[in-house]
Order: sequence, then structure tokens, then C-alpha cells
Amino acid sequence: MTHCKNPKCDLEVTPNQSGRPKEYCNKRCRDAAYRMRNALDTPETGPEDGYTAAVAADITGHARLIEAQAVRPGPDATRELLRLLPAAQLSMGDLEAAVVRRARLEGVPTTEIARALGMSPQRLRKRWPRGAMERRMLRRERRRPFTTTLSQNLRGEDRAATTPADVLG
Repeated sequence: MTHCKNPKCDLEVTPNQSGRPKEYCNKRCRDAAYRMRNALDTPETGPEDGYTAAVAADITGHARLIEAQAVRPGPDATRELLRLLPAAQLSMGDLEAAVVRRARLEGVPTTEIARALGMSPQRLRKRWPRGAMERRMLRRERRRPFTTTLSQNLRGEDRAATTPADVLG
């Protein structure tokens, strides 16, 4: 006989007559082991990690750059607006991921998160499965720094802005 796979259980597992061998002594033990495994997978840093605030600052920088271009007439301003929009949309996606991650870490029910975002719980689970937010955070760190020709013009300097905070002063 084998022992239960749950580290907190010392009971022996009775083997099945056929099929896949049992790993746990009962359903309660299996569920407890599942909860322990998933508790270990949660990140150590929580909502206080500042990621959400950093993404919000980026969005503010993008919004100011877009606003400055929106009031300028001419095709150059239009081209600059077209160039700025994808970066702003990417930052909005980063913010959505950060807020969903934060809500999950704080224990907000999936239905409440989905309702706030205007989507079904199934759509939320499909769009933001476990680990998707962390992968997005890593990709965001690898992206090139926040730079635009407009930010250089706003500051009147020749060096590139590395963050929206450089643009905002």
C-alpha cells in the first residue's frame, strides 16, 4: 500500500480495482492538497507592489501626449496620434491585468470582477487565466522605454524620455 500524497496526511491509500491508481486517501485530502499547492503559487508581493500605480502613471503620460497632439492641427499631428494610440492601448491592457490580479489577490469574487469589467465570468477566466497577469508584467518590463518625439518636444531636450514621469516633470 502507498501513502497519501497530501503531505499533512499519513493514511494509506487503498488501491483501485482497475484504472488509474489513487494518489489520495479521500476527496477531502485531495482538495486540501490542491488548496495548499495553489496557495504556494500566489506571488509574495501583493497589491502594494506598486505595479498598478506605475501602469496608471504610464497611462497618464500617454493621455497627456495624446491630448497635446489632439489640439495641434495638420497631418503631422494626426500621424503622431496614430503612432501614440497603440502604446496607450497596450498600457490600458496592462492596467486591466494589474487590476484583475490585484482583485484576485484581495479575494474579490470572479463574478464581481467580471461584472465590473462588463464581461461574463467565463470571458474573464479565458482572458485572464492563472499566470497570464504575471506573464504580461514580465513582457512589460522587457518592452523598450517610453519614448516619443512629442515628449522630447514638450521637454525641449534632445534626450529620450524613459518614463511618462520624465514627460510630466
